[in-house]
Parts: sequence; structure tokens; C-alpha cells
Amino acid sequence: MKLITQLQNLDRLDGLIRRKATGSSAQLAARFGCSRRTIYNYLKTLQELGAKVVYCDKRRSYYYKTPLPVDLHGLLYPGEAGSGE
Repeated sequence: MKLITQLQNLDRLDGLIRRKATGSSAQLAARFGCSRRTIYNYLKTLQELGAKVVYCDKRRSYYYKTPLPVDLHGLLYPGEAGSGE
């Protein structure tokens, strides 16, 4: 997978986590068209970037206990309205 595609997927996952709208890892894998292992790798990458990501059984969603300190969207799409949020 190309680096830009991985970054775009991380940005997409970041947005879903921020909205607490991820669903389970199996649902995320179906949504992204990849394996659950790939989803776990994305989550690990977000954690390596400084975020603490946890899963809530009640909400059935991943969420940030400690937010991602990097604005992936702003890095991928500089100058786009809404980046830097």
C-alpha cells in the first residue's frame, strides 16, 4: 500500500474516532475494505503518534482517551477549509 493511501486511511480513521463512530474492529475492516489486522495496525500507528485509543463496549466505538497530537488532515490537505481543527 502506498504511503499516501495509508495516511489517508489514518486520517479517515482519526475522523471516525473523533466522532466516536467507528463501530467494532470487524465493522471498521468492512468499511475500509481491509482485514481486522490492518485496522489494529492503524490503531497501533495512531498510538505511536501519541494518541491513546480505547474501545468502549457500551458505545461500540473506539475513542481517544488522549487525543492525537498531530493534525493528519491538515498535513494531507493544507489550506483546505476545516483543517487544523
